[in-house]
Amino acid sequence: MAAGQDPAADVDGQWLYKHGDLVLGPVSGAHLVEKLTTGELTPETWVALAGERDFHRMSEVDAFRVHIARAEAAARVAAAVVVERAKSARRLKILGGAAAAGVVVLGIVGVQVARNAAVHGWFGAEELAHDDFEMGEITIRVAQARADEEELFEYPGAGARPAGTSGAKPTPGGSGPGKVAMASTTRAPARPRPGGSVSTDPDGMEVAQQFDQSAINRVVASNKSTLFRCFKEEAARSPGLYAKVPMEFVIGNDGRVSKLWVDNPQFKKGPLYECLLSEMQKWPFRAYEGERATVGLSFTIGKRG
Repeated sequence: MAAGQDPAADVDGQWLYKHGDLVLGPVSGAHLVEKLTTGELTPETWVALAGERDFHRMSEVDAFRVHIARAEAAARVAAAVVVERAKSARRLKILGGAAAAGVVVLGIVGVQVARNAAVHGWFGAEELAHDDFEMGEITIRVAQARADEEELFEYPGAGARPAGTSGAKPTPGGSGPGKVAMASTTRAPARPRPGGSVSTDPDGMEVAQQFDQSAINRVVASNKSTLFRCFKEEAARSPGLYAKVPMEFVIGNDGRVSKLWVDNPQFKKGPLYECLLSEMQKWPFRAYEGERATVGLSFTIGKRG
């Protein structure tokens, strides 16, 4: 190259370039620009015009500077694109995980909704409301002796009685059809006097009753709503249910309900019976001495068709 002449006034012509200790070329200036753009060459690559002995960095050659600036700008754009794509991929991954979690949550909610629909009778069966739950009069008396510990029922229009109950009659003082008739082979049932403090047996002997009728009434009245859940679940199991459910239960001397009789053949045993007994055994009756108390209740559930 002549003294004072720019080693590369432009990129035209043939060029040599170094790759490590190797001198490669000659190649066209356009080819060098292409390698610069793709990253194969850098601004620090040494180049020289073919036939010249002096090599210069591409960043020192005016003809390549504009191409270096374009290559660096393109590299920055490409790097920004890569970063943005990585961010987008992370966002998609997070959204995908959230969507999967949402599907799981919706699935769990769906199962719960379906379960509640089955229990409460949604989508086809009307749910039992508090207005469809009525309690009749409460009756309290001394627990009657039972010869065989089996209840004897009298149902309106029931026809023949079960074997072994011939001649059995409903207990005097019952609250109406459907009350439990309790059998006794030893003595007639004691009848409480007004106030419930003393009873008289057929032999004229007075038996002290130490249970407090008013206290029992208060406990039953304040806790009867706990039975609503039992009837509600039964209504869900039997859509369109309408039934009268008379029952009697005995309060032991420890204040805990010890026995329950449901005077309805449909609910004599089963889930409703078990639920009622479980709830009643939680009722906080006081412990007492003397004759055990029998409490009679009657419920009407559902709507008459």
